[in-house]
Amino acid sequence: MKMKFEKYFRPTTVQEALDLMKEYGTDCKVIAGGTDVVIRLRARTLRVQAIIDISAIPELKGITLSKDKAVIGAAHDLRSLSLDPALLESEWKIVAECAGHVSSTQIRNLATLGGNNVNASPSADTTPALLISDAVVNVVGPNGARDIPIDEFFVGPGKTVLEQGELITSFTLPKQEGAAAYHKHAIRGDTDISIVGVGVRIALDENGVDTMARVALGGVAPRSIRVKNVEELLVGTKLTDEDIEKAAELARDSITPITDQRATAEYRKEMVYVNVKNMIREAVAKIG
Repeated sequence: MKMKFEKYFRPTTVQEALDLMKEYGTDCKVIAGGTDVVIRLRARTLRVQAIIDISAIPELKGITLSKDKAVIGAAHDLRSLSLDPALLESEWKIVAECAGHVSSTQIRNLATLGGNNVNASPSADTTPALLISDAVVNVVGPNGARDIPIDEFFVGPGKTVLEQGELITSFTLPKQEGAAAYHKHAIRGDTDISIVGVGVRIALDENGVDTMARVALGGVAPRSIRVKNVEELLVGTKLTDEDIEKAAELARDSITPITDQRATAEYRKEMVYVNVKNMIREAVAKIG
């Protein structure tokens, strides 16, 4: 089926993209890889006058690692992100690992970190990694630049706090503590949409006491979430089997997922319980 739009632009600078977004307003759609938008255009569930393809803007790509932060371009494709050797050896490697769980190789060749998050899918695989890394979304728009904590970025399915004419340029991840782990639970593996995604980051002191915890869940709420009551429960404990059991039970009891074609609400709750336990143990094992 023929896609429904009249004009196609491929700007080479951020300012050029912003000017086009201002000119066409709500009657345009920004794409980088287009793995979601093109499907909607072909199905004619999305109709706009103009498509603005930002894949040719160099400043929206690249990975910069320093002692105190990592900056990843919003238009950086997920396949090269998942295979980046420096990132995989860094304290931010959980982002690369999660990028490698997004669909097939063909999709990862096109899909971008920005696109995977701006769609605000509750099941996006890279979102839990960003949540447990305390990432910041770097945005530019008609009123200048602003930085949005990832935990404040999502409103609901397909909805973010981005204002009209704003564009994600990059994601900044601060220096990380401890180790992280992520599990994608899906029927057909990585090619399928997550039924549940669980990300955990744990830091321990020299006595084995938990000094920091991050627990993020995907697929169980209108948006990916951190379960902060579980994080608070873990901090200050030695992560005994009993501590981990209590944390997993609290995570399960803190969510109210839906039943849909992929899983029942009860099944999602049980998978959260199982995988929160497993990911806490995996993160601790990585610390050594």
